[in-house]
Amino acid sequence: MYSLDDAKKMAITTNRLVLVDFWASWCGPCKRMDSESWSKEEVQLLMDNYVSVKIDIDKYPDIAEKYDVRGIPYVFILDGNGKVVYKNMSYKTKSQLMVLLKKYAINTSFLSKDLVNYYKQESFSSAFRLGYKYQDLALRLDKEIKSDFLNVSDDYFDESKKQLKESSLKNKDGFLQKIDLYEIQSLLILDKTKRALKELNKIELNDLDESNASLYNFLAYTIHKQLNDDEVAIWEEKMEESDKQKALLFLD
Repeated sequence: MYSLDDAKKMAITTNRLVLVDFWASWCGPCKRMDSESWSKEEVQLLMDNYVSVKIDIDKYPDIAEKYDVRGIPYVFILDGNGKVVYKNMSYKTKSQLMVLLKKYAINTSFLSKDLVNYYKQESFSSAFRLGYKYQDLALRLDKEIKSDFLNVSDDYFDESKKQLKESSLKNKDGFLQKIDLYEIQSLLILDKTKRALKELNKIELNDLDESNASLYNFLAYTIHKQLNDDEVAIWEEKMEESDKQKALLFLD
């Protein structure tokens, strides 16, 4: 495909990520990649896991500028709303492309409804939901790509903060605190348990919004369970049964 907008629409409807090749007709390494890498049958088969699009930076300088493309060939992997999962500027051999395409061949059906909602209307709620849904997805992915999808989660949370400022929602402070708690959860997914505890301790219980109590209790329990300290029992009593099942994903 040659239209990024069309590629993003198709990615959302087919539960795939977008594979972007930024190139230009005058680029020697780009032409080499076309003949030596992209065109190879093994690579083509793996590309079926993505919606693939070639972007000529001379024809679409606005897109190149949006993604800060200052050299080519430049390969990006995006979600259906254009958020960056992966990017790397360099010539890639057939084998390098195959490793890359196998690594990020993720089916996004878990995110489908929320990707569609954000595509239709960028709002606090649509961005916020994708923020924590991407965390849930990252929790289930291989360790080597968890951080990439957590970065996408961060992008949506950042967007939700901007949208929150302009919204008419009540209890904005409570929602901001909830995002802070999800950022602590991100540290747990990355096995940064001691840092997560440090950040959690910055939140005074007296300042904890009632709507965030369940999430706070879950994080406290999971952190102390990972650290195997004496406070586990205290927080286990405050946990909801459904959260105990979720905690197993962090403790596996």
